[in-house]
Amino acid sequence: MHSRFLHISWRKLAAFLSLPALAIAQPAATGPKGIEFYHGSFREALELAAKEQKLVFIDAYTTWCGPCRRMAANVFPDEAVGEFYNASFVNMKIDMEKGEGPDIARQYGVRSYPTFLFIGSDGKVVHSAGGARPSEAFIELGREALKKQDRSADWAKRYEAGERDAATVLAYIKALNLVGKPSLRVANEYLTSQNDLTTPENLEIILEATTEADSRVFDLLVGNEKAIVASIGRERFEFKVVQACRKTLRKACEYRNESLLREAQEKMKHVPKQQKAFEFTSSLEFYGETNQPEQFNKSAKTYADKVIRKDPAALKDLGQLCIKYFRDDRGSRDLAEKTARQAYALSQAQPYCIHYARMLQHNDKKGEAIELVRKGIAHARAQGEPTEMLDYLLRDWGVSP
Repeated sequence: MHSRFLHISWRKLAAFLSLPALAIAQPAATGPKGIEFYHGSFREALELAAKEQKLVFIDAYTTWCGPCRRMAANVFPDEAVGEFYNASFVNMKIDMEKGEGPDIARQYGVRSYPTFLFIGSDGKVVHSAGGARPSEAFIELGREALKKQDRSADWAKRYEAGERDAATVLAYIKALNLVGKPSLRVANEYLTSQNDLTTPENLEIILEATTEADSRVFDLLVGNEKAIVASIGRERFEFKVVQACRKTLRKACEYRNESLLREAQEKMKHVPKQQKAFEFTSSLEFYGETNQPEQFNKSAKTYADKVIRKDPAALKDLGQLCIKYFRDDRGSRDLAEKTARQAYALSQAQPYCIHYARMLQHNDKKGEAIELVRKGIAHARAQGEPTEMLDYLLRDWGVSP
């Protein structure tokens, strides 16, 4: 956590920077990824949160805060982070020194940065925390906030007491989904009782209840695609398809079930612009999580050569994924170095220099790594950029900057 009175140690900083990405960046053509931040006022965000029965998440930051910038660069764009936060919260980034920021800082006692606030639609803080953290821990932070706002038991009582109207069912399903509890039983019970699934209320229930691609509700979703898109919009339809396919992918990994993987990949056809990239990224996640290095490397090479060869961010993330899953496998290590070299050839920005240097050092090429970092320092100075992170690498390797 950064404030005017606190500082983070270089060792902690380096540990944070060296953490592997938890999801592969998609090519630009696949559309937005990561957290989508709301650009209205705080009051408007509270109104939207009340309407959508969500919490407001605020990233309270300043422009001079290093950990804030690293969260923005490394964590907020993460696909898994975006998937979770976009579904669960109305997200805002607010500079605590501009616009509404100073008033919000005073109201909620924000004194260090970054501070993460989870606020109910009534304006009261439900949960808060400070300090940069990697993607997995940041998602867990959001889950902790949702647990404090769990209203599913209240809706369960009403539902079991016989309140089965569309509004109650929708609210119950939303409450279950927000805290990660299964909602398919409730959805199926309600939908099988309906003669007309194309009413606006029932289409909304189908959309909200779609949590997995391997389910009857998903089939109802895509079977009523035209009506849902006309009534609710294509953006929300496609978001639900992607979310459901990723949920089935996670289930495939958990149960080591390749047929579930193929089902998730096939059903992504309903979002054509993302299907090709998802085919590769889901395979990589599955083979990585199920410890199949040969299949992983084969998919990774094809992905690097055919899909992301001109995307430095995606190449960097792929290299990190190779090391995350198979840091001791020769094929994965060579591929991590190759993709890092490709990324650096496309962009000499510091993150790619640091990543390439780390991959060289990991492959016992310390001399080449040092030479590369020195080259990166010279490039940064020529651009008028600070070189602290590059300097740290050299010091960590026992070399004078």
